[in-house]
Amino acid sequence: MADERRSRKISTILFLFAIFILLAVFTGTWIYRMYLEQTRYSEEKTLATVECGKYYFSIDPKTVNYEAGTLYFEIENTLGAEIATIVVQSANDRNEVNISLGQGTVMPVSIPMEVVEWVMVYPKGCSGINFKNISFGARNETNTI
Repeated sequence: MADERRSRKISTILFLFAIFILLAVFTGTWIYRMYLEQTRYSEEKTLATVECGKYYFSIDPKTVNYEAGTLYFEIENTLGAEIATIVVQSANDRNEVNISLGQGTVMPVSIPMEVVEWVMVYPKGCSGINFKNISFGARNETNTI
């Protein structure tokens, strides 16, 4: 009887130890995977920020016009590296425009696209990092006091 109790006790301890080891392996794997994902994300964002930080451009708001389904604006490379491709993105449409915009150069851009309220303009690969936002909502509203 004492041997039976002792063997049950040992079996219970081994079972609980196996569960502890299983939970430790699962938790360790999960933590390691989260670490790798966060490190990869951080490295990608850092590299993209450094790469996109070499572009300095502006869009003159006076030149922005949207008529008959065509967006027109002038873009200027004020100080940065040459911009080879820009992306013009609205809520409903996305266009890539191949340009050769060297430092100090101003270039007109005319794109047939569907625009509702806003357009983002950015060098290719720099979405959310280095962009200009053009809003059309305020142009169509009149402020009354």
